[in-house]
Amino acid sequence: MRGKLSALAVAAVVVLLTFSLVLYPKESLEAAKDGMNLFFTVVFPSLLPFFILSEMMLGLGVVHFIGVLFTPLMRPLFNVPGEGAFVLSMGLAAGFPMDAVITARFRKSNMCTRVEGERMLAFSNTADPVFLL
Repeated sequence: MRGKLSALAVAAVVVLLTFSLVLYPKESLEAAKDGMNLFFTVVFPSLLPFFILSEMMLGLGVVHFIGVLFTPLMRPLFNVPGEGAFVLSMGLAAGFPMDAVITARFRKSNMCTRVEGERMLAFSNTADPVFLL
């Protein structure tokens, strides 16, 4: 009963939002343009260099080197592999979107377990000043 009620409420909200798009097409189009403009002028340029840098470092094996170097610190401190130091450093430099992407990549390539990935996200998921600027 409760599940049906919540599904009905979600459906009603979706119908209401769709109806508002039909009633106010000009405002909807302007809002969509503003959102895309914000993405392409602020978000995309601020994150693209970090995505490229992290992929290069992963491909060149720098992350594995960092992992070997920082295992004695990361294992006792956070109970994650040494590669967690790379996640932490990229998270501090680029903000929370970057550390989530890298942690997901580590998880897919079996560089960490599910629990270790959750831990890495917990200690590296911050809204850092560099990302905010």
